[in-house]
Amino acid sequence: MNELVKNHFDGDITIIDKKGVYPYNTYPLSKEWMLEEDDMEPPLLKEKEYYAENNIDLRLNTKVDLINPEEQSVTTHLGETIYYDYLVIATGSKLRKLELFGDDAEGVFYLREFNDAKRIKQWAKDIENVVIIGSGFIGLELASTFSQLGKKVSIIEKFGKPLERILGEQVSDYFTKMHQSHNVSFFLNEETERLIKDEEGKIASVQTINGNNIKAEMVLVAVGVEPDVSVEIKSLDTDRGIIVNRFGETNLARIYAGGDVAMWPYKNKLIHVEHWETAWSQGISIARNILNEENSEYTVDPYFWTDQYDETFEYLGNARTWDKTLIRGKLNEGKFAVAYVDENNFPLAILFANKFEKRKNIQALLSKKQTLDESRFANINIPVEEV
Repeated sequence: MNELVKNHFDGDITIIDKKGVYPYNTYPLSKEWMLEEDDMEPPLLKEKEYYAENNIDLRLNTKVDLINPEEQSVTTHLGETIYYDYLVIATGSKLRKLELFGDDAEGVFYLREFNDAKRIKQWAKDIENVVIIGSGFIGLELASTFSQLGKKVSIIEKFGKPLERILGEQVSDYFTKMHQSHNVSFFLNEETERLIKDEEGKIASVQTINGNNIKAEMVLVAVGVEPDVSVEIKSLDTDRGIIVNRFGETNLARIYAGGDVAMWPYKNKLIHVEHWETAWSQGISIARNILNEENSEYTVDPYFWTDQYDETFEYLGNARTWDKTLIRGKLNEGKFAVAYVDENNFPLAILFANKFEKRKNIQALLSKKQTLDESRFANINIPVEEV
């Protein structure tokens, strides 16, 4: 949207959103927005006046029921038919939900959108004990937030340690100790069996399969998301998400997809990245391709960051599996970078903590597309981009 406006797109722009809130930033919801206890307004991407001033038809509380590629039309739940020259699917992702005995208790929440965050913030004002089910990035960010707000936080993780499958054992240990230093309790390799209500129907505790009974006045379920491909589109190629090419194009003419819903090519394989930064940069690329067909190839290395307490962690690249990790700096001091490399020491991704390295320098290193010398990478006297 913004890229089209900046480049003086002379067509009509229509945004259809099933939510009833003006477009907003999602990434502060688990962090700085949640910390501001009295702020109940969404962190808007643009002022409300922006849309009318730029002739953008923003249709909130509107659900798309059907997309007809042959007619180049969209049908909404209101029975409206909207025709398009170009269609961008940016439906994002939807929550994975648990089915638990007692999950209808008051005080049990999932966080996906602003209204979820608002309900969580309102409920949290007068409670003390918070249980989080899941220790991915959102679960840990929420643990950081509510620990800083003076709550007693417990985390239940079914599969190993926090972030271990994504970042490896050493970094997982760092995150675990960081949270423990802020009085967060962990129940690892543990599974939730049931949620216990009090006589008023409110959450009172969480019972695990191994017999732990954890006091809880609020439960946050953070077990991940999956691409939202619920809109019916005949003949659209999907594989977990919507498959696109390097220009963001689907297999259907004049239909693009980007963000959480897209599976896109990166280093000869299709990947899926659930982060605001990817959605933002893919949106720019798609807009440029609408303005000038197949003009902007999407070649951006995946990047994400997470802020927890007073620490920041950034990750550049994509490593679902790796052969080994190379350490630069000191993990125990919170100033480090970790390279995830294959069997030939070729870097697949690099995590860097607390501004120990600059993103542009890590990008320069990855852009060399060369194997890493372990001793040079470990030598902090050699600038990382020169390793």
